[in-house]
Amino acid sequence: MPPKSNTSSAVLAPVSRSSVVDAVADQLQNEILKGRLAAGSKLPSERELAVALGVNRLTLRAALARLEALGFIATRHGAGTLVCNWRERAGLDVLPSMLASLEPADPAWQELMQSLLEVRRVLVAEAIALAAARRTEEDLLELRSLARDQIARTSDALAFSRGEVAFQRAVIRAAGNVGLELILNTFAKFPEEVPELVAKLYDRREASLEFYEIVTAIIEQGDPAGARDAIRHALEGVDEQWCIRHGVSFQSKGKKTAKKPVDAKKRRAKS
Repeated sequence: MPPKSNTSSAVLAPVSRSSVVDAVADQLQNEILKGRLAAGSKLPSERELAVALGVNRLTLRAALARLEALGFIATRHGAGTLVCNWRERAGLDVLPSMLASLEPADPAWQELMQSLLEVRRVLVAEAIALAAARRTEEDLLELRSLARDQIARTSDALAFSRGEVAFQRAVIRAAGNVGLELILNTFAKFPEEVPELVAKLYDRREASLEFYEIVTAIIEQGDPAGARDAIRHALEGVDEQWCIRHGVSFQSKGKKTAKKPVDAKKRRAKS
């Protein structure tokens, strides 16, 4: 039996933005992220959705096609359009649109930011460790040049973030890892797709200039294990301070604590 249409808890309203397709896709994506359009449920019919959102069907279909490409929904013959479990189907490419469609006060935005900062620490530390093992003198010269270029960009958050991406690309080229280059492409879209978030992320640009010199020096030392530990520790401090400034709970590298098992003798004594 096809899943029932899920409209009772979703909050849909007519949209009014210059890019109507983007607005429709963002609103539906937001409802999915908040769980009001639950995974496994069936979307309302095209006619119902078009009326609820105040758009024509061509616009709606374009928005649905975008959401399907991102892994949020799937069309099934005989079952209609179903909401997918985005944690199982979506890729890194959805990060910018997810962050843009949510408000900072939303718990889903908070969780995404925690995850984003954590994955950045992991990837940056590993890239720098590999670069420390594989770098050439030419790589070091390029890193020093890019670090100097950042000095002139401190007054512009977007320009500074693009310079940061260029520096990260140079580190990854020194690391010689194509996979890391492809992952970086997702984060390279942030200045254009989520400029408001970029302004928040790079709110202490002058203070961060020293970090580029530190990274270059660590890579030059050629100690991969030491580089990995030093950068992870440094980034944890930077991220924790950023979270404090912006009201985001900081997620450290500590393990989640498991419940202590109840001693069998004590259990029998209680019974």
